[in-house]
Amino acid sequence: MTKSNQDEFIPGEGRNCLPIIGGLILFSVILGTTKLGFIPVPTEAKHATTMHLPTIVASLLEGWPVGIIVGTVFGITSMYSAGSPLAQDPLVALVPRMLVGFTPYFVYIGLKGYNDYVRLGMSAVVGTLTNTVFFLGMAVVQGFLGVDQAISIALVHGLPEAMVAIIIVIPAVLILRRGRAFINNLQR
Repeated sequence: MTKSNQDEFIPGEGRNCLPIIGGLILFSVILGTTKLGFIPVPTEAKHATTMHLPTIVASLLEGWPVGIIVGTVFGITSMYSAGSPLAQDPLVALVPRMLVGFTPYFVYIGLKGYNDYVRLGMSAVVGTLTNTVFFLGMAVVQGFLGVDQAISIALVHGLPEAMVAIIIVIPAVLILRRGRAFINNLQR
């Protein structure tokens, strides 16, 4: 993909690539059911997460509707593999994860005219913060956490998770765009 084509890329434009969508859904299920998506850390939250990354990638490759589908799988998987009542509540575990599939797409589209790396990086950060803020916000609304506790967790986990998202999402999207183009050319 040339530089000018990268700038013109619109997530989800054209035919959706089912092998990539299926792969991202499968990756979400594997991260959740094997606990590889939940990194144990010695903090109040007990786990950092990487489970939001396939949802962000799906949104940036295939558009927000596919992002919401992968985010729903992320939410359901985390709900059923969670060990705490907080993460088993659908309003806490499901709704924020669906939004993770929505926000990166619109950040990417909204930053049209900027360098593709900036667009992807900012989308990764916003997707991560969507997960952190809405998950913890719903946990506060549902009475699982106090506001101070949620802010503390957000500060300790939000920044490192956002940095990891930038490091993983940018190359993943760029590589999978090539795979998407290759698969779509095979299907013609």
